[in-house]
Amino acid sequence: MIKLSTLFSSFFYLLPLYIFVVAPLLRQLFPSDFASSSALDFDSTDHDPDVTLDESVLSLDDGVEVTCPPEAEQYRVHLLARDPLVIYIENFVSGEEADEIVEMSKTNYTPSILYNGSASIVDPSRRLSDRALLPRTPAIRCLEARARAFQGWRPNLYIERMWAQRYNASGHYTHHYDWAGSVARGGDRASTFMVYLGAECTGGGTNFPRLRKPRDTRWCEFIECDESGYNEVAGEEGQEGGEKKGTRREGITFKPIKGNAIFWENLRADGSGYPETWHAAEPVTEGTKFGLNIWSWYQAPRRRV
Repeated sequence: MIKLSTLFSSFFYLLPLYIFVVAPLLRQLFPSDFASSSALDFDSTDHDPDVTLDESVLSLDDGVEVTCPPEAEQYRVHLLARDPLVIYIENFVSGEEADEIVEMSKTNYTPSILYNGSASIVDPSRRLSDRALLPRTPAIRCLEARARAFQGWRPNLYIERMWAQRYNASGHYTHHYDWAGSVARGGDRASTFMVYLGAECTGGGTNFPRLRKPRDTRWCEFIECDESGYNEVAGEEGQEGGEKKGTRREGITFKPIKGNAIFWENLRADGSGYPETWHAAEPVTEGTKFGLNIWSWYQAPRRRV
């Protein structure tokens, strides 16, 4: 007869084997099965009445209709990667829209914060910039609609209230994720648009050290390339990134170009985050960079029994 202690010992030894070996292998062999039991449910109704949504954080539908200029929708897209999905967008905002957003944000800037557990802190060594919460003017509502339409109007996905970002000389944001791994606790940031509103600066690129550089040199219009046309960058990651400071590695650094944007998905279908979305705002060495974060919040619906 097998002892109870032996069963418990076997369970604790086999559990890591399942998590780190068997489960990833099954995900590769049977992706449709995992997708069907996905933590991200985009098939239910657009609003779950059992979930309370915070309008100070999310841009909820309040019945206000706006007429958006058709020329603002004339952007071009370039597919960079499929897994995770990364798309580069030319002219996602027009020059007039960018100038209007920068102007409305000027009197509303405060130091950018970091979240440390349940508390928010200001740490210039990790994030040195200013941010401004944007009012939901017609221009901002048009941009909210554009961001939702770009993603197919998926249910349970909401555009967060938008924040403009200002990076003066030495402004930066060290490598980090936009996702928190909190889908199981209610919701998480499913996707990100990083929009450049103004780029009268040197430096200030957006670095993704874990994305594979494209081989086509036409990408050098949008990303930093070396003399041969390839893109190779150096940067810093902390202990979370698993690399020593100062090591040279391949990756992608997007140039700040006014009106253009980078879109990427933060979460897999099972709700886990993509490690490839580890990214940073590199230091501005001269001038000022203005940016806009458009985050899409996935709010998990309540499971009914």
